[in-house]
Amino acid sequence: MRNAAALLALAGLLVTAPVAGQMAAGTRSVAMGGGGMVFATGVDAVDWNPANLGWSRGWNISLFEVGFAGLGDGLTVDELRTILGDDQPGLNVSSVVAGLPEDGFRFTGVFEGFATAFVAELFDVPQPGAPLPTLGIAVGPVAFRIRSRVFSDVVLSKPLADLVGNGFEQERLLDYAVGNTAWRAVSLTEHTVAYGTQFGGLLSVGVAGRYVKGHKLLDGRLFEPQINITSETLTIQSVSVESSGGSGYGLDLGLSFDLPLGFRASASGTNVFQRLTWDESLTAHIATFTDADFDREINPDLPFHDFFNRHSAEPIDPNGVSLAVFVAGQSLFEQSYFPQIYRGGVGWQAGGTTLEATAVKVSPRGRFTSPWDERVSLGFEQKIPLLTLRGGYGMAKDGLSTYSAGLGLRFGPVHLEVSGGKLNGGLLDWGSWEGAYLSTGLQIRGGGL
Repeated sequence: MRNAAALLALAGLLVTAPVAGQMAAGTRSVAMGGGGMVFATGVDAVDWNPANLGWSRGWNISLFEVGFAGLGDGLTVDELRTILGDDQPGLNVSSVVAGLPEDGFRFTGVFEGFATAFVAELFDVPQPGAPLPTLGIAVGPVAFRIRSRVFSDVVLSKPLADLVGNGFEQERLLDYAVGNTAWRAVSLTEHTVAYGTQFGGLLSVGVAGRYVKGHKLLDGRLFEPQINITSETLTIQSVSVESSGGSGYGLDLGLSFDLPLGFRASASGTNVFQRLTWDESLTAHIATFTDADFDREINPDLPFHDFFNRHSAEPIDPNGVSLAVFVAGQSLFEQSYFPQIYRGGVGWQAGGTTLEATAVKVSPRGRFTSPWDERVSLGFEQKIPLLTLRGGYGMAKDGLSTYSAGLGLRFGPVHLEVSGGKLNGGLLDWGSWEGAYLSTGLQIRGGGL
């Protein structure tokens, strides 16, 4: 595939904003359609309900977890590859571009775990600092977890998709526009300590404190072409504004009620109290592209193979900032923190069978959330010798739904798990969305956990 590098580079860019990565937080939850909070145990309880730690007298170690969640509107993967120059059976650039929504192509996604550092370094996007994996340890009612993530949101306008897909055509000089093409990315690492305790054998309460280390926050956009009528050429400027660090905290609370006949009810609040601030010492990344970059005869791979390397970094002087840099970074800090997330659920467990129903409500403030975070999920888990089978269904607002499944392999105390699912449906006024999420992890469990 002659443009595989371009495709991967763009995928690396699509690695903020509207994604909190809730669908990528825990392999068990991913398999259960975004639910799984009611009977989450050990390290998994840190993310979903710290009160569940109060029921545990065992221990477990999460050695690694890797997750990805992505949701796109306007293009399938094959259609995106077609625009980037990889021939796909039954597809051509003109029909793909013509079928794009007027608002263009949108993608929102998250990488989680040690893959974040690899992806960020490979494509020169905001890095999560040290290449920390998602790992943790739980001993009885106490647990500690580290999680690194890279979030992204990107919009590619229809006219720019036409320019990229069909290449520059001089007779169409005045048709080209970048429109709302823009991207936003953030990388961070969370360090969370959680504790749960029982009251009377029927009620457990839990609390979790989180320190957040922000590594990089970035807003970028392309500006409309500057056209030279005499030479019939165009120039497009790309500008990103970056904050190179931040810090914050969060406090989670949870309740869990053990009911008769194997039933349990749970409720939790994530980021009930929280704060996340970013360094106001900023850096600008600026690059310039010309019509020759989009001429397939001159440059058959287009500029995407070195899109990031084209950008030169320079500190921003607040007393003398250019208009382009000001526009690109004017909303950099706007609501750049996590929202409050409230969950409630009921479940039933008997022998090796678990059934759960979970509802999630997200506050309207805070950028790091996603279109699928507000949802109702139904999930099941069935343990048989050496295997754990899981499945789930979730429905978010405005008809976005997800189907998921997972498999766990148990070799004594060693648990290897993999899960994934598909998202699709109409969402707000953004058209029809399609997406997927994957997660895999390795844990060691003991003491009856």
